[in-house]
Amino acid sequence: MLKVPLATLGNTGLKVSKLGFGTFDFGVPALNISSEMGGQILIESHKLGINFWDTAIDYGSHPHVASALNHLPREDVVISTKAYAESFREVKKNLKSALKELNTDYIDIFLLHYVKHGEVEKCRQILRELNDIKTTGTVKAIGLSTHSVAVVKEASLFEDVDVIMPIYCKASQELVSKFRKRIPLEDGSIDEMSNAIKLAHHNGKGVIAMKVLGSGASPLIKDYQLAIKAILQLDFIDAMVVGMQNFEEIKKNVEAIISS
Repeated sequence: MLKVPLATLGNTGLKVSKLGFGTFDFGVPALNISSEMGGQILIESHKLGINFWDTAIDYGSHPHVASALNHLPREDVVISTKAYAESFREVKKNLKSALKELNTDYIDIFLLHYVKHGEVEKCRQILRELNDIKTTGTVKAIGLSTHSVAVVKEASLFEDVDVIMPIYCKASQELVSKFRKRIPLEDGSIDEMSNAIKLAHHNGKGVIAMKVLGSGASPLIKDYQLAIKAILQLDFIDAMVVGMQNFEEIKKNVEAIISS
């Protein structure tokens, strides 16, 4: 059986599947996906080689990930979770909650969530303090997620950043402008984001592209295979996270990866 290939995430030493499982949908009440059901979906994705699962404090999907971990060796899965960076005290509290909700002793990747340009200096200080926690083994890698070109540029120069998760898709600027709500770049152009990501990758940061299909941008969804393959072929992106909610979506996305 063909499986999703693995990649080394920047200088972290972590081996992640090129396709990561975005678990946002598991926490959407209207979808009514129980933690047991979500856990089983994650287990099935793991059978196809998806060892990288992405979640966040506010997604509501920690119980789904914990359910799956009950049936897999912890070291076989790379988990990223995210928390908003109000202060180091608040982030540390969220980290403690995440460990409990995920029922794990450590988190592979802990990111400051959706960092905006005006928050960079505050986040830099928090990351410095989080770096001390890495020495305990509670967290293996730290970084941030963002929709901002400026943040990616600045974070690519931060010594304490191991991983950056930027919004990125292979789309023309015309398409980005037309679907601004679905492809919500905070600043700059898609080409400028590409250059910022290249800088981050050159500086040894692990780069994980998110919203490669936008937040449901119809042209990208329609040609999802091309959208996924286009990201896969970029040597300055280590992996991508795609939101999925059932096994059919997993199979389609895995097929797009392995047929490249």
